[in-house]
Amino acid sequence: MGAQLGASGTMSDINMTPLIDIVLVVLIIMMVNIPIQIEEMGLKLPSSKAPIQENRTDVEQLLIAVYDDGKIALNRRAMTKEKMFYELQRRLRSSEKKNVFVDAHVDVEYGTVVDMVDLAREAGAAKVGLAKLKDGGPLPVNSVDEGGMPRGIFFGSPTVATAGGNIDEVKADAALQKIKGRINACYVQRLGARPGLSGKYMVYVAVGPQGELLEPPEIQADTMNDLDLRDCIKAVLPELRYEPLGPQMTAGIRYSILFSPG
Repeated sequence: MGAQLGASGTMSDINMTPLIDIVLVVLIIMMVNIPIQIEEMGLKLPSSKAPIQENRTDVEQLLIAVYDDGKIALNRRAMTKEKMFYELQRRLRSSEKKNVFVDAHVDVEYGTVVDMVDLAREAGAAKVGLAKLKDGGPLPVNSVDEGGMPRGIFFGSPTVATAGGNIDEVKADAALQKIKGRINACYVQRLGARPGLSGKYMVYVAVGPQGELLEPPEIQADTMNDLDLRDCIKAVLPELRYEPLGPQMTAGIRYSILFSPG
């Protein structure tokens, strides 16, 4: 009664070739993409080493130590007060951050600490900080600077206080450098009469909108005690010339000048 297939009937086989081709293509694509993904992942992995900064500059920290026996040292190098002023001037001129710290023994008189703070400021420090007092005092001296200063005059970094305008430390220093030869000539002349003459000046200059001097430059601090030298330099300072600052702009500039007989 039911239907019956004949013995001679045939069954058609499934053609697997297209399927195999597709699988091979997918496999090849995966084999190509996986190494690229692994490489990209490797590039994104954080490095265990600190990044190298090509333009990194080491900033030297300047530390004045004052000991209970009266010695003073700059970065643990003992020296005279005059040599320290020279070294501070020299190093601060090339320092981006003009900061100085003072570390004193607990038994040092307060006035001595104030003198060191003033010394740093006169040498061109923008900021002077006091280190925390320690029972044992500052770290001990590890060397002694017995050498003298070279002969000549040396300028510290100028400090510029402005009400705006086109002037900064670099331009203020450039103006003083232009008359350095005249100032040095005054000093050399006095050395002939007073060998060993040494000390420093603090000079204040008020500058107006057109770069003019609002008043004669003033020598506010003088440790030279030589009237002839003072008069000679006072005659040279009015030759200072500055670029125009701008309408209604003014500036006050302080210079430190160190004199060394060598």
